[in-house]
Amino acid sequence: MCRFNLKLSWLLLLSLVPLLAAGAALNAEQQAWLQQHPQIIWAPESDYRPFIYVEGQRPQGLSYDLLKLLQKRLDLPLQQAAAAPLEQLLSDARARKIDLLTSLRPTAERSEYLAFTSAYVQVPTVLLLRRDQRANLSLKDLQHQKVAVGEGYAVESFVRRQYPEVVWQGLPSDRDGVQALLSRQVDGVVLDLGSATYLLQQFNPKALQIGTRIGFDYPLSLAYRKDWPELGSILESGLHSISLQEREALFAPWLQPLATSPNAPGGQLIKIAALLMLLLTALLLAGYAWQRRDRQT
Repeated sequence: MCRFNLKLSWLLLLSLVPLLAAGAALNAEQQAWLQQHPQIIWAPESDYRPFIYVEGQRPQGLSYDLLKLLQKRLDLPLQQAAAAPLEQLLSDARARKIDLLTSLRPTAERSEYLAFTSAYVQVPTVLLLRRDQRANLSLKDLQHQKVAVGEGYAVESFVRRQYPEVVWQGLPSDRDGVQALLSRQVDGVVLDLGSATYLLQQFNPKALQIGTRIGFDYPLSLAYRKDWPELGSILESGLHSISLQEREALFAPWLQPLATSPNAPGGQLIKIAALLMLLLTALLLAGYAWQRRDRQT
């Protein structure tokens, strides 16, 4: 069986993308706006691994590392609010209690009160199953059975609309869904591939397996108050300034571990899944870079 070198594959995929310039130079209007807004409140989602989560009262994850880089580079006056499940964070953002969120997919409903930056990573959504189930089960096969999905997650409205015969169980986090799956309270969990592969290793790889794709992808963005377009412009400047080498350093600690040890059940599948996620991200970044190039010409 073919072995994958995830580090090499990551570098090869990144080579598809034209190099972006390092350094973020804010214009006078952007600098003035930051001076007039000495506090930007953001809040982490409690448990959306590996993108954003809190452990020991400290935020962690790929998206948090990205936010820290932008804070340092742009001198953002960020103030952290309490971590909460996504549904609560969206409610607080709607009420203008929170100015900035990470790791969100744009939706029509969220766009009523939030605006979004360009996506910085793209992740497909999959069905997570127990090892004693058929690996090729689809949501069509699970009609009239209970399936967990993150409450308030972008994929929730999609699957409820596309598969109304499934008995959907909205739960606060993907971790809650996996626990319900292992305890046989549900027969599947819909979640993004990054979370699926991460949680599979956190729980018991011998008891879980990644099933079919759902047909819904997560291009994750930073989300900010819709009435603060200046903040969006500042964040875009920061995102455009991140070089490919910096992106690799940000993503590698969180995406490379998704390739589990060779002896773990399903290890090869997880490696392939991780490569798929890297490929989608590389293609997204390629389009992102070309759009920037077009704007400059």
